[in-house]
Amino acid sequence: MSKTTKLLIAGYHGFGNCGDEAILQAMVKNIRALPIDLEITALSNKPDFTKTEYNVNSVQRFNFLAVLGAILKSDVVLSGGGTLLQDGTSTRSLLYYLSIIKTAKLLGKRVMVYANGIGPVNGEKNRRLVKKVLSDVDVITLREKLSEADLRSIGVERSDVTVTADPAFTLESVDEERAVGIFAEENIPIDRGNMVGVSVRAWSKAKYGDDFVVKIAKACDDLAKKGKTIVLLPMEYPRDLEISQKVIDNMSEKAYMFKKRYTPSEILGLVGCFDLMISMRLHTLIFAAVKNVPMLGVIYDPKVEYYLQELDMPEAGDVRTKRLNSGEITAKAMDVFNNPDVYKQKLKARADIMSEKARENDKILLELIQKG
Repeated sequence: MSKTTKLLIAGYHGFGNCGDEAILQAMVKNIRALPIDLEITALSNKPDFTKTEYNVNSVQRFNFLAVLGAILKSDVVLSGGGTLLQDGTSTRSLLYYLSIIKTAKLLGKRVMVYANGIGPVNGEKNRRLVKKVLSDVDVITLREKLSEADLRSIGVERSDVTVTADPAFTLESVDEERAVGIFAEENIPIDRGNMVGVSVRAWSKAKYGDDFVVKIAKACDDLAKKGKTIVLLPMEYPRDLEISQKVIDNMSEKAYMFKKRYTPSEILGLVGCFDLMISMRLHTLIFAAVKNVPMLGVIYDPKVEYYLQELDMPEAGDVRTKRLNSGEITAKAMDVFNNPDVYKQKLKARADIMSEKARENDKILLELIQKG
């Protein structure tokens, strides 16, 4: 009888962020497809939700004894998904994930840094810590080349670092009937060929404050006047509801918004009903790529810029350095509507490559497990 391998996934889960939940959902699905007997546990802010939603074991991520117990019971620990190793949010967040990795190694566990984003890590002490801890893990895969550059700049010189792609590129969506049903439940009309999805997030570091909200609203007004149906799609629930409503409040034309919480698979299905996605949120852009929906990305972070380049899709401006230009956004959006096949053909080729790269994470994980 084959031994059951116990995996522990440590990521930013149970906080209502659809992107991070999509990563976990895709990871669990892909890992379960591996040809071995597995038991999966995930750390979560809401263990009951995570356990029910993904049919995995789950422990409270802030319960030190529970986390220590989960590490002790595991064979392999995955520091998995998203930009976990960074101090842009806080040093506390960075230390949390590093401490899990360090504890796992001290207890003799195999550790894989799984499709991580790295950086920014600005504090000198933090950079030394990241270098020390990551030099000791068994395997590192990164979701973008930018992270590899950040890792090298920190001083991690390993030759076995592999750049893959975000696990969400392998996510499966609900069927079209369910997606269309959600539109109906929320009283949002579907006008085929004229649907514009808009996904925004609050961003206090934008150079000109919330001016980007005003400019996006103006572009949405212009598109609505050209016969397009504008729908705001919150990705982090309930946090994105307020900023999404702010866009609508700054518009003079009619716009709609999804107001309930949906699973990553449901949101992926909703994105598939749009003809254009305008987004600040990285995972909305990734969802659009999966569903072959052309996109315009509003850059607030290097990871958004990176994936726009990888997918060869246009940007709608960069809030880090300048004011958005609503006329430019409208013009680029209309170019998509006037030449949809050009954008879709280009996007499909790039998204297929990303999907294949994302699957490399699990091949590398399988090799790690089989080494024993």
